[in-house]
Amino acid sequence: MKKLYLLPIVLIGALFYGQVGINNVDPKSTMDIQSKTTDGSTSEGFLLPRVTGNALHAAEAATVYGADQDATLTYVTDAPDPANRTGQVEGMDAPGFYYFNAGSNRWVKMLASGTNTAEVTQLSCSGATNIGVLESGKPAAGVNTVIPYTGGNGGIYSGESILSTGVTGLVAVLSSGTLHNGSGALNFSIVGTPSAAGTAVFTISMAGETCGFTRTVEPSGSFPNVVPVIINGQTRQMMTHNLGADTSLDPNVPVQAIMGNYYQWGKLNPVATAYTNANAISGWSTAVAADKSWNSGTEAVPIKTVKDPCPAGFRVPTWNEWSEFILSSTNSNIGTWADETNGVNNFSAGKVFMNNGSTLMLPTAGNRNKDNGKLEYRANETHYWSSTESNTTSRALYITVGSVSPSATNFRSRAYPLRCINE
Repeated sequence: MKKLYLLPIVLIGALFYGQVGINNVDPKSTMDIQSKTTDGSTSEGFLLPRVTGNALHAAEAATVYGADQDATLTYVTDAPDPANRTGQVEGMDAPGFYYFNAGSNRWVKMLASGTNTAEVTQLSCSGATNIGVLESGKPAAGVNTVIPYTGGNGGIYSGESILSTGVTGLVAVLSSGTLHNGSGALNFSIVGTPSAAGTAVFTISMAGETCGFTRTVEPSGSFPNVVPVIINGQTRQMMTHNLGADTSLDPNVPVQAIMGNYYQWGKLNPVATAYTNANAISGWSTAVAADKSWNSGTEAVPIKTVKDPCPAGFRVPTWNEWSEFILSSTNSNIGTWADETNGVNNFSAGKVFMNNGSTLMLPTAGNRNKDNGKLEYRANETHYWSSTESNTTSRALYITVGSVSPSATNFRSRAYPLRCINE
């Protein structure tokens, strides 16, 4: 009976006194637990939840752990499988006590030796991954550089800001965090406004190692190549032109030259351009690409593949990213829209999106038929591929004169235009 009445007693004590004592009538803190015996005759201690690393990896896909779970403590009984050591469980290579750090979106191992000063065996600036594009005189947004390291000791490092040399005006910002045990990566956000075109140089010195990385700053053209957009609450960069379009032209004025190329899902090379004859295409392939052709990761943590036709630092958006882009945008129509059959030579229609103060126009380019490559629906409707599969089909953003939907699924042998987003 004592077990039945313990919880109500604890709750009543917390209600009246704001502090809870277990085996203790005079708690000195929010919860004060004292051992019931001191002679070793019974097990004493606080037993935390025990989970496997694979379970925590699966929890990320279900968005179980976020800001509300910051500082959650658990004991990991088994490290996740090597293929699963990504995202929130990246670097989780052994059993132990871990806490969830919402700021870095990682499970962090608690070390028996106390707080360590961060140390690594090597920083690999030569292996840096650059995300986003920098243009002279334009504020950086959605631009990052990721520096891998090896030999991390699980220590804590402080945040730092590194001024650029060469091209000035930029700052590489690293938030404070905790190294992984073994291999990991440091994510620097690039902010500021570059003073000129050329090469910006950043020299980093941390965790006992020093190395440098560079970022190319492109000349400012008449029209921006990318604009910042909000997706899932984060600033990202989306290209202003369709893949294969003439980037010297205004991306917000629909003409034939900015329709871009048409791609079958999961394939690297285009099967048609805006200038390809509207008739069926000789030798049209109906063979479909395999799953994960454009994303070898997950919907939550996408990984670009070698078959993705987007330029370096960019990839085909996931279905989730298209969905969140639509939720964060308003839209309107531009040009003259056609019915299903009379739009072959109509290049004036498009859908204009406003997102984060940026304007993006997606031309109503139509599509190429799945069976023979014949042009269909130009100026009447259009689709833009995502990298996401749906059974034997794949998902695409669907645009008509009266609607925008990211939920369309279509045959992979159809060909649609592409709009790329930064990795």
